[in-house]
Amino acid sequence: MTDTIVLGLDGANWDLLGPWLEEGRLPNIAALRESGVATDMESCLPPVTCPNWRCYTTGKNPGKLGVFWWERIDTDERTLTTPNSRSFRSANYWDYLADEDLSAGIFNVPMTYPPFEVDGFLVAGGPDSEQTDYTHPPDLGDDLDAQGYRLHPETPVSSKADREAAAGVVDLIDDRLRTFRDQLGERDVDVAHCTVFYVNVLQHFFYRGEPTRDAWEIIDEHIGAIRDAYPDATLLLTSDHGCRDIDTVFYANSWLEEQGYLVTDEETAASALDSLGINKERVGRLAHRLGVHGLVTRLTPDGLKERVPDSDEGFRRERKLDQVDWERTRAIASGQGLVYVVDGDETVRDEIVADLRDLDSDIDGEPVASAVHTAEEAYDGPYTDEAPDIVFDQRPGVHTSGAIGSNPVFAEAGQWEAENVRTGLFLADGPEVTADDLATISITDIAPTVLHSVDAAVPEDVDGHALPLFGDRSVETRDPIPYEDATATGGQDVQDRLEDLGYLE
Repeated sequence: MTDTIVLGLDGANWDLLGPWLEEGRLPNIAALRESGVATDMESCLPPVTCPNWRCYTTGKNPGKLGVFWWERIDTDERTLTTPNSRSFRSANYWDYLADEDLSAGIFNVPMTYPPFEVDGFLVAGGPDSEQTDYTHPPDLGDDLDAQGYRLHPETPVSSKADREAAAGVVDLIDDRLRTFRDQLGERDVDVAHCTVFYVNVLQHFFYRGEPTRDAWEIIDEHIGAIRDAYPDATLLLTSDHGCRDIDTVFYANSWLEEQGYLVTDEETAASALDSLGINKERVGRLAHRLGVHGLVTRLTPDGLKERVPDSDEGFRRERKLDQVDWERTRAIASGQGLVYVVDGDETVRDEIVADLRDLDSDIDGEPVASAVHTAEEAYDGPYTDEAPDIVFDQRPGVHTSGAIGSNPVFAEAGQWEAENVRTGLFLADGPEVTADDLATISITDIAPTVLHSVDAAVPEDVDGHALPLFGDRSVETRDPIPYEDATATGGQDVQDRLEDLGYLE
């Protein structure tokens, strides 16, 4: 019998769902709020799918995991890498369950590809997974393939005009939850988890628009079906962060360049193409319309492909590093609030921190950042020295781009309508849940709570605490399970998918 079920709702917060709850469109979530206990959840910085879903599975902040975002820039080696499941240097809560002869069914958690061996089953989650060798046990993937299961939508949503693709994402979410329910019916596990990742993609492009509302109504139906099928289980709803609409795009590298911290090579052919508005995104759209995309791809020399900017925003991923004059550059930014300082120069770092704290948007006059931290202030753990030197919590309403190109420092909202914010949601319901009220929790509290819900001991090295949901039940603690270091990184297909979704810029 499944004792605890966790549903991960990527990018959800009570502010987002509020209007639909009031309109009666989400009756099952509303009923759970009435019968259980609900509160806000605070994610780790930056409030992004990667690393926060693994902060959830480990109970630890990124300083103890060694992964801080979708990409890592090494200013010494002048390289850019993306993480995969083995890049996070910690055991997960299902390892502790297995150590106490308890089983787990883990479904669609981001950053679990390649899949882990679990006592139960694991289906790796998007957006970083491949449609091959994505399950444990391996034969589960064969069964899912035979059923037509897809990890990713056939056509990605890449703009607000992609309504047909958005409908496909809604269907994917429906199939995802239906398949999870089927697996629960076929495989008996003690703890089960399913993440609905692609709903946050819809929120980025449409916020509360019709595609997003349709997806949430389907999610609500499945939540009701799970509650009905497992009335004795502890049911937890959690997100990795929240979201809200945006009014400002902050091009962090344009600002760093304006302030003299970043220097790019303006004489390259690539910069000339960028200034003329020639980029891969525009050429690709035109080629698709003319039906010659494959021909263009085959006939374009590799050298020219490398020189053409990726989009209207300029260069992304590792190509942006090629535009940097490293001898004169003192800092470079990733997206969503991360800045790397060359050689870790503390004087430069402190100058940028002070400048960011005083920086207001040209769009609405509001601050760009809610708070600005050094790595040591944002994180705690043995891998903090691998973190970006500066981490700023972008103000709600701001999306920070890490692209390099001929961008203004500030612009009005572009392809995304909504951006992540740090406040997500949490809800607990079930016969064993006795709490009447909860203060705001941390995402690192959830793994200890999952373990405690089935009377498993909580490792002493986690940052979070088991929530007081189960009356006077005492919390047992234990020594951590050692984790063997890994240095694997995500492949090219993963990077392409993240770029299509707008995560890597």
